[in-house]
Amino acid sequence: MSMPKLTFTPLYAQIKSSILSRIAAKEWGPGSFLPSEMALAAEYGVSQGTLRKALNELTLEKRLVRFQGKGTAVAVLDADSSLFPFFMLYDDKGNRVYPLSQTDSIQHDAAGEEESAALNIRQGSEVIRIHRIRVLDEQPVINEIVVLPAARFPNFTLDFNKLPNTLYEHYYQQFGIFVVRATESLEAVLPDALDQKCLRLKAAKPLLEVRRKAFDVEGAVVEFRRSRIDTQRHHYRIELQ
Repeated sequence: MSMPKLTFTPLYAQIKSSILSRIAAKEWGPGSFLPSEMALAAEYGVSQGTLRKALNELTLEKRLVRFQGKGTAVAVLDADSSLFPFFMLYDDKGNRVYPLSQTDSIQHDAAGEEESAALNIRQGSEVIRIHRIRVLDEQPVINEIVVLPAARFPNFTLDFNKLPNTLYEHYYQQFGIFVVRATESLEAVLPDALDQKCLRLKAAKPLLEVRRKAFDVEGAVVEFRRSRIDTQRHHYRIELQ
């Protein structure tokens, strides 16, 4: 008989998760200050050192901002900060770049086999499918499909003009869904007909395909995204720390 594996989550990590959950529940909104370290440590029944370790990690992840002499505030989800942890496109000079999005279509659809597996929903469940083209210097560089479980996004806008460039900001502001981490798989693929059309490709040269699953504070999958990137002028970089 095999014994179940025991797991142990460090205390600071539990506090970090709790703080993220409280931010997601909008107990502390963007720009608002958290209670003092002493007050939070007393609330959680831990030392200030343990609490500070949780706050430091959240600060490194751009979820919190520390102000000297003032305290710790929830980061404001603007265009750069909501993209910062997840978007890794750089130009040839090593500068991070943030392409603008052009929405081609938004529609309700049925989840395919791969999408249902990625989102942990039944095949055929209703999803919201967003097709976007990302543009840098007036040139299309990314052909992107974003798939969301419709049950988590009631009344999601189908109006192109109301969908912002940064979807993660939209998820938080409109639905209280806070994306805190993502996993990605990368693969070189040949373009299909849609890629060639959207990216204005003259030849069937390889593209970098990035498949991403984004998770909320409770570890549930929020989004499945497939991005096909033309890396002729830009490259995708991952930094390990």
